[in-house]
Amino acid sequence: MKRVSAGTWVKLTGFDPGEEEVFRILPEGRANPSENEISVDSPLARAIEGAEAGDKVRFHPPGGEVELRILEVGRL
Repeated sequence: MKRVSAGTWVKLTGFDPGEEEVFRILPEGRANPSENEISVDSPLARAIEGAEAGDKVRFHPPGGEVELRILEVGRL
């Protein structure tokens, strides 16, 4: 089973009820947040690193805590 790491994309839910989002996890220092490309050293990537499809992960963005559910993980 694939795990979230640099060089993967991840589909997750939990930021907005019923909404799914896809993020691409890029090597350290590379990111384009407007395109949902995040660096492996970003807070979100660190929170979901090592997770696989079906896992639930707690993430602490500014202003609270969110429970994210990993739906799919794939290689870029």
